Amino acid sequence: MSNKSNSLSMLLSFIAGVGLASSYFLFFNKISNDAYPQSENTRQNVTIKVSSNNKLSSHDVSNDSNLNSALITANQNATRQFVEQEYTQQISTLTDELAVKTKELKRAEQQLKSTQLAQLDDVDFSKQLDEKFDNESENTQWSYEIETALTDFLITSNLSNSAQLSDLECKQTLCKFVIVAEQSNEQSNEQGHAQWRELNDKLTAMPWWQQFKLTTSSSNDEKIEFVVSIKE
Repeated sequence: MSNKSNSLSMLLSFIAGVGLASSYFLFFNKISNDAYPQSENTRQNVTIKVSSNNKLSSHDVSNDSNLNSALITANQNATRQFVEQEYTQQISTLTDELAVKTKELKRAEQQLKSTQLAQLDDVDFSKQLDEKFDNESENTQWSYEIETALTDFLITSNLSNSAQLSDLECKQTLCKFVIVAEQSNEQSNEQGHAQWRELNDKLTAMPWWQQFKLTTSSSNDEKIEFVVSIKE
């Protein structure tokens, strides 16, 4: 009887222990099931957040790259426009300068041509006068009158000490004469053409000189030669 009671007590204790152990394992599994899914969800959320952050970061990098490309393009366009404007301005300036130089060159060419034509005309004119002078007969009375007028002119103009009349001859409508510098007057010789310009200016202002319709002259440091005509 005592043995049966002990055995029954041991059996009940074993059953109670098994039940307690089962309850413990069931409780532990429930806690694990509740904990681990939450942790997994947390990892998923983290993964999702990280993934989202990665996408945003990639998007930002793409925007930065596009912005840099746009800035580079804008700078290149601005530089090209600036260079084009500079070249356009330089070309415009050079074009204006070329136009001015072209006008100056044409003006110089015209002046040179006019001078050359005038020189040719003077040569032809002098040649014509010489030919006409050779074909005319001498007029001694007129020669005396012109010689007297020129001598008086040199005296009254205070030029007799620096120049003298030489080789005068008059024909019917033309006269030729030469005025030479005094060899003893070194200052007059050094003045050269300036002296003859002064003489010519004073001579052409004389009243009796107005009878001449055509006049030509040539000079060097030593003398000045005139050919004058009362006819055109």
